[in-house]
Amino acid sequence: MARQIYMANRNPQAGADDWNEALRDARKVVAAALRASDYLRAPERALVRSGIHMMTFRYLLAPPVSQDQFALLCPSWPKRTEHQDRKMTSAGAEEAAAVVLQWLHRAAAPWLQAGRAPSRAELRGTLNRASFFIAAQRVQTIQRGRLSSTQEGAIVSLLEGLSWERRPSKLIDTRAAVDPRTFMHKTRFATKTTPQEVDIACGFSGTVVAAIECKVTNDETNSIKRINDVLKKASAWHDHWGSFVETVAILQGVIAAKDVDRLTDARVHVFWSHDLAAFRDWISARV
Repeated sequence: MARQIYMANRNPQAGADDWNEALRDARKVVAAALRASDYLRAPERALVRSGIHMMTFRYLLAPPVSQDQFALLCPSWPKRTEHQDRKMTSAGAEEAAAVVLQWLHRAAAPWLQAGRAPSRAELRGTLNRASFFIAAQRVQTIQRGRLSSTQEGAIVSLLEGLSWERRPSKLIDTRAAVDPRTFMHKTRFATKTTPQEVDIACGFSGTVVAAIECKVTNDETNSIKRINDVLKKASAWHDHWGSFVETVAILQGVIAAKDVDRLTDARVHVFWSHDLAAFRDWISARV
């Protein structure tokens, strides 16, 4: 059912609009990286200015690699510099640049081996190559983010329709921090290590709190990562709070049955965005 609803809501024009937006943004990212690195002749110069340029470099390697894969190639590379748009140290930038040049796909920058400046046609080809890779990833994020916002909004509207009171978000580090029939949107639960963010926290009677995670996936491969995120948080909350925190997953999109089974096996309550009536009945019976 979820798969059919997801596909029924796909729109060719909306998909094309998302792609055009993602491609336009990606081209700006790649063009900036090429200029900052003197057209790949000095990647370290770009990385000293901003680690975000590594996104472009990763997609010009042979083969293109993820952040985690590049970290295997260059263990000293701090992934956060790309995530957070942070400058790299000179030493770190030189190490990362050496790996980039070692693994760079020669067809992506033929002017380097020839020892000359790139032609416009060559730059256009390199720009298109990296831009398409980045845009393909970014368009998935755009679509998933839009659906996630709608999904969370539907839960908030449902709770408010049941006369639940919305409270300001804060770190939940004590029992009874969330009163019955109140909820917080985008807050954090304390754990034995690092606090974990939760999409929505709802207070039940007996100081029990529901930690509600809203997850949208575009395909079964993507669903693995989303489900793993829920399971990681559920485990951390259970270790710290025991039965006083019940984890709930509201799912939408294309999700493999085996991933749903992993949630239920871990005692996570599973509901679907296309059947929020079931979630409403469950939560109403808990207060």
